[in-house]
Amino acid sequence: FLQNVFIYFFVGGQALTLSAINQGGVAYSNIQNVRLRHAMTGLKLEADETSFVNTNTFVGGAISGGDFHYGLHATGPGDCNDNKFYGLGIGMYDSEVAHVYVTGSTTNVKMENIRFEAKDKDMSRPIVIIDDSSYGNVINGILGHTHIKADMNRNPGIDTMSQKSVGLDPAPLNQFWNAAFKGWDGPNRIMPGWSLQHSQAELMVFEPDLYPDHNVISIDYLNYGGAFKLMSDQTLKVEGHDFVTFGVYAKSSVPGSISAAMRYTSGSIISSAPHSGNGEWEFIGMSALYSKTAPYFYFSITGDVQLTAPTLTFGQTPATPGASLMSSSGARMSGTFTLGGAIGYPPSEDSSPYFWVLPKNEGNVFMMDMLGDPVRHIHRLNHSGADRFPKGTVITLVFEESGTRVKHSAYIKLKNNQDFVSVTQSSLTLVTKGSATWYEVSRNN
Repeated sequence: FLQNVFIYFFVGGQALTLSAINQGGVAYSNIQNVRLRHAMTGLKLEADETSFVNTNTFVGGAISGGDFHYGLHATGPGDCNDNKFYGLGIGMYDSEVAHVYVTGSTTNVKMENIRFEAKDKDMSRPIVIIDDSSYGNVINGILGHTHIKADMNRNPGIDTMSQKSVGLDPAPLNQFWNAAFKGWDGPNRIMPGWSLQHSQAELMVFEPDLYPDHNVISIDYLNYGGAFKLMSDQTLKVEGHDFVTFGVYAKSSVPGSISAAMRYTSGSIISSAPHSGNGEWEFIGMSALYSKTAPYFYFSITGDVQLTAPTLTFGQTPATPGASLMSSSGARMSGTFTLGGAIGYPPSEDSSPYFWVLPKNEGNVFMMDMLGDPVRHIHRLNHSGADRFPKGTVITLVFEESGTRVKHSAYIKLKNNQDFVSVTQSSLTLVTKGSATWYEVSRNN
């Protein structure tokens, strides 16, 4: 325990060092209100390959003054992690290397409500450097000058935001296609999106239990030939991420019936904690660095179990079972894709009877209500700039009555330049390029 100490003018070395060598360790220290001023290195944390410096806590205090190369320098090659800082101010005008420098595959820092300032540091030089070998760092607070240099995908806990840099959170997109277990073909033993290569188990599909629209698969393990492996039928990999998070909800009365498993970055296979066998739903999952050269993720099943809502996301982030979100970069549906429906009414009496305006942002399918008079003409659709639909929008006009004419023109371009005339229960599908002009996709009349 150390508190209320002022250490200054160690301009040739470290003002304060926590160092472990020769199978030694420095842990569980509590250091409060220590001020370090004018030093080459304010605080150094280091462990050789046989030792550890971890789970030490620093509360308050400050690192300030001049002649600094490092404010805080944390390094391995041994375990130098989970060292926590709360409310520390690091406010030197400049530092030769960085105010905070972290390096080593088993080194990280947890810094909460920190104030960083470096008003004389050139804007091109980072105030914090997290070496690419380090991951799992947590930094938040006030970043007064320059920026943080780090692989933010390996360090999603870095949440400082400034005009010079921002943290990143992984996209919560489920990479498992058909996470709802739809489309089961029992006779041919095919589940779209999933690999069922081995015969050590029999499968059945039941109605949703935990999550709406997410079916439950029941796996009857036949107890021969090793574990039954349930995995995606695609190779899953995202170059931008080193971490993967995945898992599945499982219910079983057999202890150890299921665990999540994957190929670690080193090439070895690692696995999660197994199901307890308590007969209740438990989430079985893990998050770790994965092998990009041979990515491999699966659920290892050695007992009877029910499964629902599997999820896999790239990045170190909590799992999101039951959330199969769509991305603007593309999506693939295994369930029903439901479009919004709205009503299309004729123009008001004080406007042109030929210029129709469909309600924007209310759907893609429009039931055309002719208010008892189906003999009408449509020459324009949403002609005003404020009413236009975005480029690529596809709409379908559904007519329950016959007699409505959609006029081919420069603004509604129809197939073979032929007008569309509705018959009972007919439809016309159009697409826009974002302008006032629509193009026919198909018709049913």
